[in-house]
Amino acid sequence: MTTARLPIQLYNYLRRHEKKNLFAGSLVFISGAIIASFGFVKLCSAIGKWLSHGAPFWGPPFSDITMQYSLFDVMMQDSLIALILILPSLLVFLVGYLLMESHSLGIKLSFALALGLISLTILRVIDFELGFVAGLLCALATAMELIIRRRTGHKKDSPVVTENIAKFGLRLSGMVTVIILVGLVVYITVRGLKYVSWDFVTGSNWSALDAAKFILGRPLNQPLGISQFIIGSLLLVALCEAIAIPLGLGAAVFLAEYAPKNVVTNTIRFFIETLAGVPSIVIAFVGVGIFVSQYGLYMKASWLAGSLSLAFMILPWNIRVAEEAMKAVPNAFREASYALGATKWQTIRRIVLLAASPGIITGIILGVGAAIGETAVVMWTAGDVNSLPAGLPLTGAGMPSLAVWIYYSWRNIFGSSGVSQWDESTMALSGSFVLLVIFLAISVAALAARNYLSKKYSGR
Repeated sequence: MTTARLPIQLYNYLRRHEKKNLFAGSLVFISGAIIASFGFVKLCSAIGKWLSHGAPFWGPPFSDITMQYSLFDVMMQDSLIALILILPSLLVFLVGYLLMESHSLGIKLSFALALGLISLTILRVIDFELGFVAGLLCALATAMELIIRRRTGHKKDSPVVTENIAKFGLRLSGMVTVIILVGLVVYITVRGLKYVSWDFVTGSNWSALDAAKFILGRPLNQPLGISQFIIGSLLLVALCEAIAIPLGLGAAVFLAEYAPKNVVTNTIRFFIETLAGVPSIVIAFVGVGIFVSQYGLYMKASWLAGSLSLAFMILPWNIRVAEEAMKAVPNAFREASYALGATKWQTIRRIVLLAASPGIITGIILGVGAAIGETAVVMWTAGDVNSLPAGLPLTGAGMPSLAVWIYYSWRNIFGSSGVSQWDESTMALSGSFVLLVIFLAISVAALAARNYLSKKYSGR
């Protein structure tokens, strides 16, 4: 019923507007359709290549062994170009809608589109047929709308149209974010599945004695796949969080509940936010100087040195997220606790921290994601070793990491074997897929705990 009424609603919408405004908006709509058509042609070309060759996802695409990319890579590249053309066309359609509504923002955006498209055409970034024609249509629409507004006088912009602009921008932002996430997951999954297997993760022909030796960090007589790197990453993250959570939570409690509003407190917050923006390579070299170098604590590249360096890296996020979560707890909770005779620390420990636990868990998830995927800090402070140290000592021996293995995989595995670059990157993507699965599993468990606590303490 609703679909059948769409033509009638469209007719009524067009009939309510001035023909001159409709014509100016239609020019921009045609410009957007031209841009979108190039994107759809590129997308159909990508699908056509896939269907015509019928090769498996992990190729190789053609008989020429010198090809660096699989058919799937070619299809992904064409699809990316198609999205780069289709998504901006939605913004062009929005400009056409603004011109139809005689909104002042439409004139500014239409002029900017015309200038940008023609400039990109002159610089030969985009094709002449695409850029110049679309830019010319936008320029004509801008000139026409300016003439209309000069003759009819300036009209106040409709607040309903402004609201529609805001909703469209928010929805487009969410859609782009989802597309990027899905694209990354699909690409890593499809490319990485070529080598992922039980043997790839754990090695083959395991016995109970081998498992016991592996848990104790004893050397084995057979390859173990990437399981030792997975265990090393989990050990690093576990010790890192064991250090960062108490420190971060303590600092957050102080800043949210005890610290007065003065210059000292503002300075502390400034340095915390600054530390959050320090590049990881800088933290890596600072960690080397403090923990690994013989002029520092001289732990060598080890489990403890890597975990401490990672803790310094994620500490600002834990502090800021936990502080904001505690500030979001209603003051009525604290007042009710004080009215029952509880002390400030009892109120914080039994009321505030429990009520803020969903937000605190969110900060911990962010820290885990940053720590488990960090490469530079781990490589310099925990080492790039290929096996777990015997007895798992805190210092004196390096700790393997899956992120470092992914970085070095093409050198360690295919460095001198003559395997193509495509296969080298595929092996690294296989490790990336395993790392992604591990992080998603940790995130799902943490989110389930967060949702449970949120429902428990909110009563919803």
